[in-house]
Amino acid sequence: MASLARVRTLLRCLAADHRLGGVLFFDLEPSLLAPLAHRLAEALPGTPPTVLLGPHSGDEGLWLRTRLHGEELRFEPGPLAADSGAVVIVPDLVQADPLAARSIVTMAGADAASAELLGHSLRWTPRTWWLAAAPRAAAGGLSPHLLDRFPIRVAAGGLRAEWAPSAAAACRTTRTAEDAALLDGLPTLAAGPATRPPLSRAAALRVVDLLPPGPSRRRDLALARVARVLAGLAGAGATGPAHVDEAAELMGLPVPGASGAPPEPAEPFRPAGQVAPRPPRPEPVRPAARVSAGSGAAEPVGDGRAGPPVPLPAALPDDSWPYPEDEADALPRLGTLRPAGRQRTLAARRRGRPLGVRPAFDLRDLAIVATVVEAAKYQRVRRAHRPGGGGRLLISPADLRRPRRQPEPGSALVLVLDHSCWRHFDRAPGMAAFLRRAHRDDSAVSVIELGHRDNPAELSAVRYRARSLLDPRVLASLNRSPGQATPLAHGLELAVAETRRLLRRGPLPISLVVATDGRGNVPLDDSLLGTVREAVGRRGVTAALDAAAPLRTLPGVRAVVLSPDVAQYSGLPFDLAEAMGGSVIVAPRKEGHRR
Repeated sequence: MASLARVRTLLRCLAADHRLGGVLFFDLEPSLLAPLAHRLAEALPGTPPTVLLGPHSGDEGLWLRTRLHGEELRFEPGPLAADSGAVVIVPDLVQADPLAARSIVTMAGADAASAELLGHSLRWTPRTWWLAAAPRAAAGGLSPHLLDRFPIRVAAGGLRAEWAPSAAAACRTTRTAEDAALLDGLPTLAAGPATRPPLSRAAALRVVDLLPPGPSRRRDLALARVARVLAGLAGAGATGPAHVDEAAELMGLPVPGASGAPPEPAEPFRPAGQVAPRPPRPEPVRPAARVSAGSGAAEPVGDGRAGPPVPLPAALPDDSWPYPEDEADALPRLGTLRPAGRQRTLAARRRGRPLGVRPAFDLRDLAIVATVVEAAKYQRVRRAHRPGGGGRLLISPADLRRPRRQPEPGSALVLVLDHSCWRHFDRAPGMAAFLRRAHRDDSAVSVIELGHRDNPAELSAVRYRARSLLDPRVLASLNRSPGQATPLAHGLELAVAETRRLLRRGPLPISLVVATDGRGNVPLDDSLLGTVREAVGRRGVTAALDAAAPLRTLPGVRAVVLSPDVAQYSGLPFDLAEAMGGSVIVAPRKEGHRR
């Protein structure tokens, strides 16, 4: 857990060397980033401005902006391209839209940058300091390119309680009082070191020992640069291994020999004059192998080039490794930095959650507040040229703004999960291809569940919709305990309704996976009434076939029945697939559960 002293030291290191990259605070309240950025800006030469880069902000004005000089407008570099630099705040890195992610990937830790905007060509050396917050549980789903720009990670879930206990009382009065209490709780940063001593050979070897080979060298460089700054703060003439260990603890890296980590072996006795051989390089301490969802095989953490992973000691928690994207159960979202395929219909362009604003070329779907704010910037100039304008707001067509919305998904996946028939069978191999494709295409996911023990209404199916496959509810749905009732007809009825709803939003490919053995024992009427009125017999199977029949006529739907390899009633899955107009995939038994 981060302490206030550790955060202050990190800010001093950032102020001394802007090449360290970004700092990502895990589980930090977003409101605490502003006072941290304020203190960091005070310690920098020229006190650069603070820029908020959230899900509502685009890239307009960040690289090139207009300013009023006398009675004329002039273009000048934006805050990210200015010589003085900027401290950039990202309140929630998980919710960063593609434009914000592109700015982070382009600027954070870069040595040179360029921009071509509105006929202007800009070339500059970036001087930006990046402070971001994100929930650690969701950070593993971000793009590795985006997370790579934040090599310094801090677990800051309990920082507020240590920082300013008086802020809780101050926030009951005004927001300004709370900000003042937070600033008082974080004293002004002292000046950074005048010099950064070079790395010694032993320190360079220690950097390599502590960090395994990763996707890039930003982590190694950040560790070495933080160690050099700490050596300068201590007044040392050279950066030694002790400074590297101190920098590793500051960055949240487990250090062998520290508390909670295995101690280094003692040096054996050697006669005088005998040269001791160089000891083998120890493997880094990092999380042990994890078991992936839907598979019983353990996968090593990382890229496999650093040898077998070393399990964490008992005193070191599993979440101590500050890079969750290296864990085996991390599922990075590949489409984070590029928008998914869009539907080109006019109705689809007006749907989706607003992510920001962009210039508008007509009067449809206007963002009123953003348009008024844009027009207010130029009222002084316009009223000077139009004396009869009075106090009215003068709006130009160039002021019009419309929402920039989250794009509609280009494909969809509908899962019908019958949990009552998979006790001794493995459905992961048959479902893996559909899940992998849905993750690659960032598809919308609809899950329909039936026949599990956690269902409050056992005679009916339940349905929910997820934005993508990364929704934690999807993983929970793949690990249900089996129940007794199987309302397959109701589940297929919901699947037909969900498929029709998706097709009404526009033509898109839909994958429908029905994981069942076809033995439905609850008719559709009994599912709707919530009670079984008489002996079921074959009525449940017949109702399931009738409910699946409309799927055959729906265009663009690829239907698949994933069935366990059972001997009894083995023809039911094929009857269901024929009614749906699909195919059958037979899932094998699990290891150790042979017939």
